Amino acid sequence: MNKTLVEARVKRFQALMEKNHIDAVMIRNIYSFTYFTGIQWWQPSVLIPQKDEPIIFVFADEVEELREKTWITNIQGYRKVEELMRAVVDSIRKLGAQTIGFDIDIDASALLYEQFKAMHPHHKIVDVHGLIMQLRMVKDQTEIENIRKASEFAQAGLEAAIKSIRAGVTETAIAGETQLVARRKGADSVLVYVNAGKPRVHAHPRNKEIKTGDTVMVDVMPSYNGYYSDLAHTVFVGSANPEKKKAYQAFLEATEAYRQALKPNVPLDELEKIVQNIFEQREVEKYYVYGFAHGVGLRFEEDPITTIVVAERKQKTLENMVLNVGHAPLSGTEIGTIKMEDTVLVKKEKAEKLTEYNRELLEV
Repeated sequence: MNKTLVEARVKRFQALMEKNHIDAVMIRNIYSFTYFTGIQWWQPSVLIPQKDEPIIFVFADEVEELREKTWITNIQGYRKVEELMRAVVDSIRKLGAQTIGFDIDIDASALLYEQFKAMHPHHKIVDVHGLIMQLRMVKDQTEIENIRKASEFAQAGLEAAIKSIRAGVTETAIAGETQLVARRKGADSVLVYVNAGKPRVHAHPRNKEIKTGDTVMVDVMPSYNGYYSDLAHTVFVGSANPEKKKAYQAFLEATEAYRQALKPNVPLDELEKIVQNIFEQREVEKYYVYGFAHGVGLRFEEDPITTIVVAERKQKTLENMVLNVGHAPLSGTEIGTIKMEDTVLVKKEKAEKLTEYNRELLEV
C-alpha cells in the first residue's frame, strides 16, 4: 500500500464533499473501502469526515492486523453489532454532521442502507456513489499495474478453460479448471461464466454437459490486490455453421473498430454506434444486445455500466479509464452466445489492450 497515494484519494474526495456540502460519508461496501483505505476487508465500515481523518469500525480481534495494513490510525473495535451502531452514531454526533453521504453501489445492501437511515432519522442522507466514481473511474498507475497483473491471471485461466472444452465435459468442470489455474498464479478471487448451447446473458456455470454442435463462451474475471481484469472468448464444439461464423467475424470486427476509435472525451453511446453499424452491415443485428463496454477496476463491472444504467451511456471516456470492450454478446438460439472481451486502457493517443488472446476461430 502506498500511504501517500491512498491518503491523497481521501483528500480529493473530501474536497468534493465540501463542494457538495456533505459533512460526512459512510461506506459499507468493500470496493470503495479498498479504494480509500488501501486494503481489502470483509464487512467493511469506514466513516469519512469532510475535514478530519477517516474512522474505521472493525471487529475487535481484527484491529491490530488492520492497523498494520492501512494508513488510517483511527480504528475502533467492537464485539457486538450494537456497539458498532453506537460508535457510528457517537462519531457522527461529535462531528456535528447534518448531511451524511452513503455509497449506494449497484449491489449495495439495502438492509445496511435502511439500517443506517433508521440510525439517523434527523439527518439528511444522500447518495454519494457518483462522487466516488468520479475518482474511481480514472485509474492511477498503481491501480493500472494491479489490473495488468490480474490480466495475466485472466489469460492463464482462459487458456486452461479453452483446453478443457470438449463434448461430455460440464460447464462447472471448465470453470473449476479456470479457477484452479488463476488461483495458483496468485489471483485473489476468480469469477467465471461459462455458457454452452442455448444462450444465457449471465452464464453462471451449471452441471451441464457440453454437446457436439454447442457454442461455448467462457468469461474469466480474476482479481489482484482487489483489482479485476475481464477476458472472454468463444469456441465451437464441432464444425461451426455459416451463421455462427458470420456472427463470430462480425464480433471481432466490431471489437477492433471500437478499440481503434477509443480515446478520451468520446461519449460511450457514440462508440456504441460503431458496433451497431457493423452488426447491421454484417446482417447480424438481430442478435445484438446493447452495452458493448463497461468500466473495470475494484469491481469486474463498474461505472460506467452501459448495459444496466442507461444514463451512463452518455458518459464520456476519460484518460486512464479502464474499460471492458466486447461485453454484450451476440445472442440467439441459432448461434448461442458469442463474445470476445478484452480489458482496455484508455490513453491519449491510442487505447492499450491489457489482455491478449488468440482470436482465431477455433473448432474443437
